[in-house]
Amino acid sequence: MTELLYLGFFILYTVIILWFGKHGFDRVKSTRDFYLAGSSLGLFVSVCTFAATWFSAASMLGLPGSLYAYGYAAIPYSIFGWFIGAAFIVLMSVRLRKYNVVTIPEFFRVRYDSRLLQAMGGLVIILGYIFYIIIQIRGFGIVMTSMLNIPYTFSILFIYLFILYTTFGGLHSVTRTDVINFLLVFCGSILAAYFIVQEAGGITNLHLAAAQINTEILAGRGEFTPRGSLVHPTALGLQPPIFLITAFCGWGLGLAANPQYAMRILSARDTRTAVLMIGTAVLLLGFIYIAIILAGIGSRVLLPTAPVDSIDMVFPYVIDSILSIKLGGLILMSIIAAALSTANSQLLIMAGGLSYDIYKNLFNPVINEEKFLNLNRIVIAVGGTVSLLLAVNPPQGLLVFGSNIWGIVAATFLFPLYGGLFWKGATRQGALAAFLGGLLISVGWLKIYYHYLVDTPGALIHPAFPGVLVSLLLFITVSKLTAKHAKSN
Repeated sequence: MTELLYLGFFILYTVIILWFGKHGFDRVKSTRDFYLAGSSLGLFVSVCTFAATWFSAASMLGLPGSLYAYGYAAIPYSIFGWFIGAAFIVLMSVRLRKYNVVTIPEFFRVRYDSRLLQAMGGLVIILGYIFYIIIQIRGFGIVMTSMLNIPYTFSILFIYLFILYTTFGGLHSVTRTDVINFLLVFCGSILAAYFIVQEAGGITNLHLAAAQINTEILAGRGEFTPRGSLVHPTALGLQPPIFLITAFCGWGLGLAANPQYAMRILSARDTRTAVLMIGTAVLLLGFIYIAIILAGIGSRVLLPTAPVDSIDMVFPYVIDSILSIKLGGLILMSIIAAALSTANSQLLIMAGGLSYDIYKNLFNPVINEEKFLNLNRIVIAVGGTVSLLLAVNPPQGLLVFGSNIWGIVAATFLFPLYGGLFWKGATRQGALAAFLGGLLISVGWLKIYYHYLVDTPGALIHPAFPGVLVSLLLFITVSKLTAKHAKSN
């Protein structure tokens, strides 16, 4: 009976997404329409699409799973950084719209007069977003498998079809479905917190019980929670302060530099709307994260040891098997909504990275609009397929995997973007050095980190930190040296 109810929720969601997703197909007449909805979005739609794009499967599955395992230490690792990063985005919104660009790598070309830098930005977007979409596909597959008791490999085909359909219509289609997805995420997270807190005996009893837990986290894995660690800011040392601080280079600075949020600034109808969009969305997201925090820690109280293979699976398991409520299907659908709303946005930007920032920029600047839009749809289909195939054997630990990807984005995009907006002394050579140096160090250090530093003192430094530090030093040093050289000549 429960599976039939879940199936009903899923069918209803599918019909709604198909209806709203067709909105963009007839409205796309130009490149700016396709990528930015003609820079015409009002405040309500802008808030929904900004917040829906922000709230991904990493937030809806990875964060509750980390809260379940490590308690409040998951907050400085992720949420603090996200909200500080949002302050950077507000600063960006004041300056970015002064540039007549349709992608963030194009800003690099306009600001630094460098087609090479634009192409390199497009390349990082392609690779980074293909891997980040894996997180969304995995999240969707986990929930569909839990809801309908079908194989994971079959489950992920559904989101593949959803993201292709909603992305083919460009940002007009994406934003219309984002309205539905964000409302689902908001309602689902609040409902999850309400039912879990109620089942745990209230907020006070929830925390008293959490402080006493010292059980194994996942059955049979041998990792135990020290008593009191769930309510300690560093999990009694399991998440050392230096690791939590340097993790800001991944989640915090990565979010600040992430092109998907900058694109939402460009799609708003004016600067005032863009600023209000960010402030309003962050306020609403604050309520959602409070709910997720209570749901994550409350899940540990209701289920001291989880009989699942990964912490990413804990939250759906609690909703489906522990609470067993009729509205559980709605909560599970909110996880699907979070995954879809991020995946289609990133697939659209990924298409721009290849079609606009590489192909049109370097090889065919005079391609006509109809052919160019069709090329984007082909790239969307190919990129979605690649992500789907990679998601068949996905990474474990969505929150950690996501922070590593955004660490690479921070090491490449952050200083060329913000330095270009706010520092007149930033030079093309400085931006190129920061981008290339940050990319090489961040990717190389990730390999070193996971091959040689795990379970050593070197693991106390988040792998995003070296790449961001090198990028900053190169950006400032090379810009100053080349600026002096230009003046002397």
